[in-house]
Amino acid sequence: MTPQIAIVGFRELDNPDAWRVEVVVDGVVSGHIYRGGGAYRYFEGPRNDVTWSFAGLDLARLEARIRATVIAEISPDQPAAVSVRLRLST
Repeated sequence: MTPQIAIVGFRELDNPDAWRVEVVVDGVVSGHIYRGGGAYRYFEGPRNDVTWSFAGLDLARLEARIRATVIAEISPDQPAAVSVRLRLST
């Protein structure tokens, strides 16, 4: 049996309204990272723009924490997680 891999992606969107990073797990948006006040804040949930889950000053460290959270939420009988980074300009 070949193990399946859950893909954790970070899709950077830079548009005139606001900069943000979509957190995508297995092709589904599962949260967003917004920049503001000198920090990055992670909002868990596809439509959550109100209550942030955690924040950090360094984007790479925040992304690593999100990956670790996703991996921790995967049960032993589920696939491991792999990370990808996509940059889209709209």
